[in-house]
Amino acid sequence: MIHFSTNVLRHSASWTTTEEACTKISGFPQNLVLNVNEGYEVLHFVSRYMAYKGWYSEITFQNIESAIKTRLPFGVRTHNEVKDWLDTSFRR
Repeated sequence: MIHFSTNVLRHSASWTTTEEACTKISGFPQNLVLNVNEGYEVLHFVSRYMAYKGWYSEITFQNIESAIKTRLPFGVRTHNEVKDWLDTSFRR
């Protein structure tokens, strides 16, 4: 999996969740809510999603981040729900 750094993020974020906690998450759990305002959570979620899709471009990373931050429907909250929403709604 490609590892993007925090300087790739375009949107503002808080950094209260540790990076270590976020790197321990694997796959897309149905019972774990993605906090789209936490930098490390978004960073590692998008990195996992891109690895799942086989994508590696920094621009694609930023486009996914923007989609999550600006277009994610209100009821879509868990990692698995966000992945499913991206699968049907996001176009590179």
